[in-house]
Amino acid sequence: MFVLELQTSNMHAALGRLLDQTRVAGLPLAALSARADADACRISASIDINDRDVIDRLVRRVGALFCVDAIEVRGES
Repeated sequence: MFVLELQTSNMHAALGRLLDQTRVAGLPLAALSARADADACRISASIDINDRDVIDRLVRRVGALFCVDAIEVRGES
C-alpha cells in the first residue's frame, strides 16, 4: 500500500484529477481524505497496490497539474 500526500492551491481541481487518474489506471483507493488549512490544502490518498512503478507514473501525471504544489509518497505495509 502506498500513501500519496498532495499539497495544493485548488483542492477541488486536484481532488477531481486525482480521482480521475486513479480510476483510469484502475487503482484501488483504500482511503481518501482532504483538508483545508488557512494557507494550504492537503489531500491524502491510500492506494492498495504494491507496484512502485505504477505509483511513480501516477505521481508524474498528477504532479504535472498546475494546482499541485508538492507530492509526497510513502510506502506502507
